[in-house]
Order: sequence, then structure tokens, then C-alpha cells
Amino acid sequence: MKADNTLYLIGRVRVLINQFIISELKKQGITGIVPSHGKIILSLLEKENLTMSELAGNIGKDPSTITTLVKKLNDLGYTHMIKDTVDKRVNRVSLTSKGKDLEQAFVVISEKIYNRQYNNIADEEKEIFREVLRKMIDNFS
Repeated sequence: MKADNTLYLIGRVRVLINQFIISELKKQGITGIVPSHGKIILSLLEKENLTMSELAGNIGKDPSTITTLVKKLNDLGYTHMIKDTVDKRVNRVSLTSKGKDLEQAFVVISEKIYNRQYNNIADEEKEIFREVLRKMIDNFS
């Protein structure tokens, strides 16, 4: 079999983007948040009050991982949990005002990531790249 470093390259991009995100957050005085918190915060910015199961479904992570990530966000003061009014076994998560204040920073950082990741890449190349990645995902689904 011919050596292929495609998965290494994909992983390397992920590592570099995560480092970039942490650096950009730090520049804006935001500490304690890691890239894996980003999808939770973005989901809660889109829909204000979600259950842990809804968050897990939105993000594609298992509920135990979501619970750990949300606990950290709670400890940092970005989210809070309340019991569902109908089913007391269910926890609902929402952003605090401190959490909502992250929106502008996330918009700026997202734009910087998009611009950097596609610097010197033509629109046609972007589409081909996305299509190949979709096919790779399908191959493992």
C-alpha cells in the first residue's frame, strides 16, 4: 500500500486551528474556554434554552462529554443549568449575560479562521475540497 499522509494533514489542520482559536480568545481576554466549548456556546446563542440531549445532538458528542463541557462553562460563569419545568430529571442549559457577551468575539474569530483557512484557495478548489471531505465522511458512516 502506498503511504498516504492525508489523515495526518487533516489532523494537523485541526490542531493549528485549535491553537489559533485559543490564541485569539486570549488576545480578547477570554480564558478557560477551549475550542470544544465553542459549539456549545454557538448552539446556545442560536437557541437560548437547550437540554443536554439537544446539545449532544446538535454537536455530535455523547451526553457525558457535553455534561463535562457544560460543567466547566458553568464554573466559568458562561452558562447555567436549571431543571426542566415539566420533567425534573432533565437539565436545561442557557447562557448567562457573560456567556452572551462572547458572541462578538466568536464572530470575529470565526471570520479570521475562515479568511486564513481559505487564503490563496480558489472557490472551485474549496468546493472540490468540501466534496472530497463529505465523501470521506460517508465512507466511514
